[in-house]
Amino acid sequence: MNKKENSRAAAFKFKPELISTYLLPALLFLSFPFIIYAHYLIFLKVPNEKIMGAVQRIFYFHVGAATSTYLIGGILLIASISYLLTSHKIFNALNIAAAEVALLLASITLISGSIWGHSAWNTWFRWEPRLVSFLILWFILLSLCFFRRWANPDKAALQSAVLGIVAAMMIPIVIYSIKLFPNLIQLHPIVVEKGGLRDQRFIYALSWSILAFAILSSLLLSFRALIEILEQDYKIRDKNG
Repeated sequence: MNKKENSRAAAFKFKPELISTYLLPALLFLSFPFIIYAHYLIFLKVPNEKIMGAVQRIFYFHVGAATSTYLIGGILLIASISYLLTSHKIFNALNIAAAEVALLLASITLISGSIWGHSAWNTWFRWEPRLVSFLILWFILLSLCFFRRWANPDKAALQSAVLGIVAAMMIPIVIYSIKLFPNLIQLHPIVVEKGGLRDQRFIYALSWSILAFAILSSLLLSFRALIEILEQDYKIRDKNG
């Protein structure tokens, strides 16, 4: 980091204690009741779907993980742009944390989607717009996480911020890929928008599942960011003796 970057970073003062003392306990306190209640709705309250049966319950985990992937991707975009503007360690830490959490959520989305797709359409994967675009997003996130491990330490933060923006820009393509291409090559249904969830219990359980995933993802993001901030502080102190 050069002198100009140091002066910009100095304008921001952040205490890691804010995360460990306030944010993490609050998210941990919220996550347990939301996760427990979401599981109660999914496995004990919601009836089996008429065609798919009990296997349809994976839909709640699939959509919840996908939605949180997009949410964390938005944080990745903000963190990446903010780092390019300020060069502050908190945004660098958020970039790393968001990339890793988004990769985890995207992996859950792909795995659960494959299980659901095999049960619904007798195929684990198909080269259709939504699946292909999401797979590209997964590979970008994977490359970002690997890049941080082996890149030049002096340039890794800057280059990762640029790659983080690229990853985040894939999200609108994934979301609107269903509408951008003909229906003949589509496999993904537009369930919610077309009123596929007619039973209000399905919608209610899905809403709680999305909220539970969002809170859990925020908890993981905060915890990983705190670890990264502490690691950066330790490296600075060790370097300065």
